[in-house]
Amino acid sequence: MGPYQLEIFKTVVEKKSFSAAAQALFISQPAVSMHIRSLEEHYKTKLFDRTNQQITLTETGRILYSYAVKVLTLLSQVEKEISSYTGQIEGPLDIGASFTVGEYVVPKVLGVFNKRNPGVKAALQVTNTEHIVKLVSRQKLDLGLVEHSVDARNLIVSPIMQDELLVVFSPEHPWAKRKMITIQELKDMPLVLREHGSGTRMIAEERLDEAGFDLAQLNIIMELGSTEAVKEAVEAGFGITIISRWAVQKELKLGTLLSAKIEDVNMLRSFYLIHHKDKFKPLVVEKFIDFLISYCREYSY
Repeated sequence: MGPYQLEIFKTVVEKKSFSAAAQALFISQPAVSMHIRSLEEHYKTKLFDRTNQQITLTETGRILYSYAVKVLTLLSQVEKEISSYTGQIEGPLDIGASFTVGEYVVPKVLGVFNKRNPGVKAALQVTNTEHIVKLVSRQKLDLGLVEHSVDARNLIVSPIMQDELLVVFSPEHPWAKRKMITIQELKDMPLVLREHGSGTRMIAEERLDEAGFDLAQLNIIMELGSTEAVKEAVEAGFGITIISRWAVQKELKLGTLLSAKIEDVNMLRSFYLIHHKDKFKPLVVEKFIDFLISYCREYSY
């Protein structure tokens, strides 16, 4: 009986399924069953009751689970202490990020962090904010990065980086020499936006509404499911868009897209770091958070 078997047992309990545990651990279901049988033989007791394709813990199973959590936490703390003493930063790092920050910010940060710490095995999951919050709340991710603040009692939520939304258009657009436009000029222009529910679109519409602009006057000609598709459409001259500065850094630098700000409209927003207040943070997680904060201070707009 070793830590790996305890980890398998703990995962089965938390996933409430042998097959789900196998999928999460990237091993076969028969392998999971074999390790659970080995534990039951070792302790000479039944750990699970199996009825109607459901599994529930027996009393002895509950006892083992409580100690498995403590043992695995202690082992993680030992690794953290030793890594801190030796100066080695290594191990798994599971991050979740919503689309803009996950596609245009985190990969750059991870790339530099991994280059400096080759023993780190990072995994990035890019999905919507709601899903990231659920995964962090269930302690399935070490931390998350999202595009707007969330309200969850079990999470620590901190603004970590500032972003700015810009009006973006092609070099052939009549506004090519403009650096500032008025809010009323927006209603005359064909607009390409992300789909409803996109964090960037929500913030853009919210700020325009706050500035007194009637959103019904927006001439939206195209709604697309990805930021890359929006940029391609704008670059091809189909219209203008409102988009994160992070998402168009490369295009602005190359001159394939141009940008302007909206006079007297605050288009700044924050990205937020979220992590579970009770989840133990190994050294690799703490060091990545420190590195991320330092990076954000240097490169925020």
